[in-house]
Amino acid sequence: MVRFSELSPEFWREFRLWRSVGNEISGLSPPGNFIGSMNYPYINVGALVNDGSSDASILDNPEEWFKRGFTQWDIVRLRSRIILSRTRASVNSLNNPIISRIQELSIGRNSVDVEVRLRKLVLRALADDYHAPLGNIGELRDLRITSNVSAENVVERLINDYDVDAETAVIELYRGSIPVSRIQRMFTIGLLGSRRFRRLVPTRWSITAVDSIIGDYLRNRIIEYDEVGQVEVHKMEYMGNRYFVILIPGPWRYELIELKMPGSIWNRDGNSPRVFADYERTRGMKGYAENTGGAFYAIRLGVLEYLNKVGRQASVIAIREVTPEYKVPVGIWQAREAVRNGMGVNIRGFSDVNEAINYVNASLLAGSVWLNHSRLIREFRNDLARFFI
Repeated sequence: MVRFSELSPEFWREFRLWRSVGNEISGLSPPGNFIGSMNYPYINVGALVNDGSSDASILDNPEEWFKRGFTQWDIVRLRSRIILSRTRASVNSLNNPIISRIQELSIGRNSVDVEVRLRKLVLRALADDYHAPLGNIGELRDLRITSNVSAENVVERLINDYDVDAETAVIELYRGSIPVSRIQRMFTIGLLGSRRFRRLVPTRWSITAVDSIIGDYLRNRIIEYDEVGQVEVHKMEYMGNRYFVILIPGPWRYELIELKMPGSIWNRDGNSPRVFADYERTRGMKGYAENTGGAFYAIRLGVLEYLNKVGRQASVIAIREVTPEYKVPVGIWQAREAVRNGMGVNIRGFSDVNEAINYVNASLLAGSVWLNHSRLIREFRNDLARFFI
């Protein structure tokens, strides 16, 4: 989490604090929810609500944010129109009446009318590389839904199916064209999975879990495909984050290398890039990507969607360079949407890996720093050395 004091002056010029909010609000939920992870398994569970003065449907919709080309400051302005109306509960409190209402509004495909009564309003910034920012938090006394909640048939069927496991439900929703952000919303509020395993899941965990489940599903499909025919570099940029995805003919292997540049949000006072890397082989990795966290799975999802679309597999090096232009963390959705929408758009082909490496090095602010951290390049060069012995 980022503290108020760590946020840049630009944040404060854009952020609107709800200083005059009363204890009762008649408004709209985008719909949206947010579940914290502190003090697990007794956690804060909340609905996202605004006062109805603006279009609520856009307030918790990352896919639409990218489609509209929103900047990081657009996101800050949008999210400042929300109050996180929350209550404290055990992760197993699915029969709690307030939790049940948050579950009900969370399945909606359109904004939901709500009435909220608060105990008090707390000003506390929530901003990190997982979540879209929030800064207005209300301690919830009661929440009522005052309009009908509509959802697609596939959503209704799976939230009411207590025999299907959560992974199968996530994949069915994805195949049913339900946006990833909505699947994450349902996952976090305990609406998916078999009865005995349903529980509340912190939002940051659910974001990564859904990205991971969908990614594993797509990986298991593409490993049966032929390899890409040449070395390719796909380049994309969004909100001060720059992405280079190198596709190399070979079996599926994937690594993410993150370069946090000096002056960027995660390296404000540094003199050199901070470098983080994680790697998986054809059947995935054991455990969690500890070094790059949710970015590993979010970026992998975009790459796998592209490979599935073109019917190929590849060995993949994804590089994320976080520049000083990234002033405020807006959530890992920006990496997911940048890559899944950018793959195949700005693309260059090369006759060999070294040409691709030279192109990437010349394009990165960090130059060739990443090379010393690339396990896949080491493996590739070792394979070549054995071939010519």
